[in-house]
Amino acid sequence: MELKISSKVALIRRALELYEDAVASREKISVSQVAHKFSRGRGSSAERGRQFHNRIWSFDPYDILNYEKIALPFPLAWRFRWGWLYGIADQLVFEYGLPKAVIEYKSYKLWRKSERVQASLYGLLVMLVFAVKPGVYLSNGQKILLIKDWRMLALKSLRNLGKELGT
Repeated sequence: MELKISSKVALIRRALELYEDAVASREKISVSQVAHKFSRGRGSSAERGRQFHNRIWSFDPYDILNYEKIALPFPLAWRFRWGWLYGIADQLVFEYGLPKAVIEYKSYKLWRKSERVQASLYGLLVMLVFAVKPGVYLSNGQKILLIKDWRMLALKSLRNLGKELGT
């Protein structure tokens, strides 16, 4: 069943409002912070990531509805019992106004568990916010990896976070 344009606009608006609420909250943790608990970051790509994410402010999110397919950085957030989980996915691939895939880009070729956790958490946020099950991928620009077990990986990382936070 195809959603009406007004429903897609409402979902996009809701996603942006959730992100704004998360950023304004004192009870929040970023996807990157959760993922980095699994291994140390590589450092050299952090600045590139910030530059990449800065592009988010140069788009009109409702342009998503003007294209059959578009990929762009997108803010995501969800409120859990312990607080907000939030972040900006490197690329959300939208088809006909709904997200179909999450792609996290890394500048290096070997991916550790932390990178898979990060992409998986964005997949979970997409699922919760948009009520769709996206494909979740890692890419270095040359190769792309489908993360088949992303739901389990995301849930395990949140369970560990909940234990750490005492909830």
